[in-house]
Amino acid sequence: MSSIPFDALQFGARSMTESKISYDKTRISGSTKASYILHSKGGCMPGQKNLFTTNSRTTPGLGSAVGSNPVTNAFILERYLESQPPIGKKYPKSQRDPFTYDEYVPNDDESLNLAIKASYRQVFGNFFLMESEKPIELERRLRNGDITIKEFIRLLAKSTFYRTHYFENVNQQRCIELSFKHLLGRPPFSQAEVVKHIELIHSEGFDYHIDSLIDSLEYQESFGQFTVPYQRCWDSPSGSRTSSFINTSLLTRSFATSDNAIHERKTLSNATGGKSQLLHNLSGNRPNDVIFPEHAKYLSNEKKEYMKAMEDESLIDQNL
Repeated sequence: MSSIPFDALQFGARSMTESKISYDKTRISGSTKASYILHSKGGCMPGQKNLFTTNSRTTPGLGSAVGSNPVTNAFILERYLESQPPIGKKYPKSQRDPFTYDEYVPNDDESLNLAIKASYRQVFGNFFLMESEKPIELERRLRNGDITIKEFIRLLAKSTFYRTHYFENVNQQRCIELSFKHLLGRPPFSQAEVVKHIELIHSEGFDYHIDSLIDSLEYQESFGQFTVPYQRCWDSPSGSRTSSFINTSLLTRSFATSDNAIHERKTLSNATGGKSQLLHNLSGNRPNDVIFPEHAKYLSNEKKEYMKAMEDESLIDQNL
C-alpha cells in the first residue's frame, strides 16, 4: 500500500496494449534521390520524410493563416525538441527528470505490424476496418520511412472513415469527446474545453481541429513522434485529475466495446442513455459515478471490496 501515492491502484488494463507501442523508420531513411511516387518499385526505395511531413522548411499553402499555420507550428515544435524534454507519462518520482536522451525505437516488420494495429484500434475506437477500407498507401509510407507514427495518426484521424463515423454521424459534443480520447488519450477536462473546440471546428474546419490536438505540446510531451497514443488516466500520472479517471471509464465502458456502438445503444443495463457520455457531467460540473458491470461474481475480491465501499459511501451521503 505504500506505493499508492506514486502509482494508483489500477482498474482493468491501463490501455489496450500491455505497454506503449513505438515504431520509427525515418531515422534510417532520408535519401533525396528517389521516391516511390516516381518509381515503379517504390516499396523498396528509401523514405523521404521531408517530402511527406510538414516541417519548418515546408512552403505554406496559399490558404494558410498568417498567424498560426502548420509550418509555424512545426517550427515552434522543432525549437522545443532541441531542449530534449522528457516524453511519456510522469509520476511524482520521475517528474523531476529535466530531459531525456534520444530514444531509438524499433523499425522491424513485426514492430510495424504491431504499431499499425494499435493505431487502428486507438484512433478508430476499437472499431475495426475491413481489408478494403484500410489505407494501404499510408501503411506503405510508414513502412518506407516517409512519415512518423505521429503523422500516421494525424492522417488516420483525417480519413474519410474517421470523419464518417466520428464527425458526420455524431453530435458535436460526442465528436470532441472522442477526438480527445483517440488522439490525446484522455477525456476533456471541462465543458469550456469542449466549447472551444466546437468553435474551432465551426470557424476553421474539422482538419484544423485535428491538427490542433496532434500539434499540441501535450501530445508531444505524452507520446512524442514515434509512440501510438494510449489511454493515460487509468492510473494517476502527474497533472491528471480524479474526474479524468471517472470520465475515462464512462467513455471506455468495456474493453471489447467500440466507440461507434456506444452512442447508439446501451452496453450496460445501468448505463446512461444519450449520444454524449459526458455532457451532464462536464456542463453541470458534477462527476458521475463509476459504472461497474452487473456480473460482479467475475470480479476480483479487491474490486468487490471497492464496490461495497462505494455503495456504503453513497448511502451515507444520502442520509446526510
